[in-house]
Amino acid sequence: MRVITKAHRRRAPRANLQKRKPPRFRVSGVTAAITALQEAEVLDLSLEGALVEHQGMLPLGSPCFLQLEIDDQRMAVECRVVHSRVSRRGGGGALYYETGLQFCHLSRGAEQSLGALIRSYGATEG
Repeated sequence: MRVITKAHRRRAPRANLQKRKPPRFRVSGVTAAITALQEAEVLDLSLEGALVEHQGMLPLGSPCFLQLEIDDQRMAVECRVVHSRVSRRGGGGALYYETGLQFCHLSRGAEQSLGALIRSYGATEG
């Protein structure tokens, strides 16, 4: 039996870990709505989740829905807030937050639609 310590894990090649992650990339011009239909800008999108910028804080761990428009069709994806921080101060002192959302219970159809959107922006898998 081989025991793997934290030191061994730190020395393990990261290449294998990176291959398992879905591609992530920056997106501009895609708008979305979160929670109480707040407007949000999608900054980063993958098959696992999204990074969005919006006004108003979302509590860590809270559930929400991200509503995306793909090919003139609206799709609501159930999410969970995994991190949120102030990103900037807008006009009038309004705070904007960057929030990381993890997708929950993504249906096969939703996964295919998101994959098509990601590929349309030139991202490749692998």
